[in-house]
Amino acid sequence: MKKERRPKTSLTEQQEKIIDEVWKETRLGARLLYYELQKRGYRIPLNKIHRYFRETGKTQENPKKQKKRKRCRYERKHSGSLVHGDWHRTSENHPHVIVWMDDASRKLLSYGEFEHATAENSIMTMKQAIENAAKFYVDIKAVNTDRGTQFYSNKKGISSFQRFLEEEGIDFIPSKRNNSQTRAVTTALHITYR
Repeated sequence: MKKERRPKTSLTEQQEKIIDEVWKETRLGARLLYYELQKRGYRIPLNKIHRYFRETGKTQENPKKQKKRKRCRYERKHSGSLVHGDWHRTSENHPHVIVWMDDASRKLLSYGEFEHATAENSIMTMKQAIENAAKFYVDIKAVNTDRGTQFYSNKKGISSFQRFLEEEGIDFIPSKRNNSQTRAVTTALHITYR
């Protein structure tokens, strides 16, 4: 059964009037106007302000922002060609969780809950991922993680996790710092585990 989307609700006349008055006074863009309205005690959703700005011509589309971004997108065609892994902890009271997910199929290959996020636990769960992938006749070719100390040596030399992957013949692809694509994958891992 298909989920129906809620119909978009438009701004009330009073909200439009408030936006127009504050905009004439400040000449702020939609995002900054949203925060200004909050300061003044008005709660109007940002996406509705954006839509109203486009409809009334208070903003113009920036063609530079419409171009497709040039970044590495992890969308492999074949299972095992890339596996993502990351550690996550919801709060101080929760255990550390690690999840290994295949990029092509989005199948969870292994996961674990631990008191501490360590390289040893990363290796142990990666071994389980390799075994689980082998059950489907899949060999893991490459692994992508962030540059956390459980995976990556930020000093000279290589970490025990990197050494393990090297011994297994698996390529290690550490993500660039502050990489939006990696954050998206990490978020997907956390949501999937929950």
